[in-house]
Order: sequence, then structure tokens, then C-alpha cells
Amino acid sequence: MTVTAKTKDLNRMYTRLRDTQFSLYENYARKRGLQSKSLLILLWLYHTPGGISQHSIAMRTYSTKQVVNATVKSFARKGYIAVTASAEDKRKKLLTLTDTGRDFAASVIEPMDKAEEKALARLTAEQQETLVQTTALFAEKLTEELMLLANRKD
Repeated sequence: MTVTAKTKDLNRMYTRLRDTQFSLYENYARKRGLQSKSLLILLWLYHTPGGISQHSIAMRTYSTKQVVNATVKSFARKGYIAVTASAEDKRKKLLTLTDTGRDFAASVIEPMDKAEEKALARLTAEQQETLVQTTALFAEKLTEELMLLANRKD
């Protein structure tokens, strides 16, 4: 695999575009009184109505247990989440949104989802497919490369 000057230029361009997207989400979260990680955690809670463990959230958002725990405590103080024992493993605690939490999450996530859907709808069907397939493939390859880097013994 050869990294060419063109690949390096495209990588910089893509990185700037991705950073712009991350900044858009961070700004959106902040305008709703959230940190960007809190928004990610809220997304997982909202889109997992049967409940999700803190460990699963940490794994899916690449967050530390401390960050997830702090966010969970904050959401709990506001009455947004309930903690229950898992039916499969009583030692495992599942987090679910309360009615208040679901209302709050819906007020944040549904407008964001609609904006994303509208933006995607402005692309052709072929562009939509290409975007999703290429992003998935890049995420897979980047995961492989970063895991190799993280596990490297220098």
C-alpha cells in the first residue's frame, strides 16, 4: 500500500470536512445544554429503548467509564434515566430513559435526525449510497489502522 501525495492531500481535505461535521454536532449539543459526548450518550439511550449498559455505551462511544458515569449521574439527577437490573444478568445494570428523559431526548435528537435526513435527501440516491458505503468502508479501515497503532509496542 503506497501513500501518495494525492492521498495525503485528500486525507487533509477529508479531515477538515470531518472536523467541520464534528464541530457542527458539538455546537448543536452546546446550544441544547449538552457536551458533545453527552449528546452521543443520549443518542444511544434514545435509540436503545430496551436499555443499554454503561459498559456498552463506553465501548460504542469510545468514552472512558468515568465520562460515561459522570454523564449518567447528571442525567439521573435531572430525572432523565432509570437504572434497572438486566433480566439476563442481575449484576449488569441497564440504563433506560424515563418519560421525562425520552421527552428531552426527543426534543434534541428528532430535530437533529430530521436535519440529517433533509441534508442526505438533497443528494441523489447514488450519492447517498456511495456516501454510506464509502464512509462505512473508511471507518472499518481506520479502525484497523488505529487498533494496530494502539497495540504497537514501541
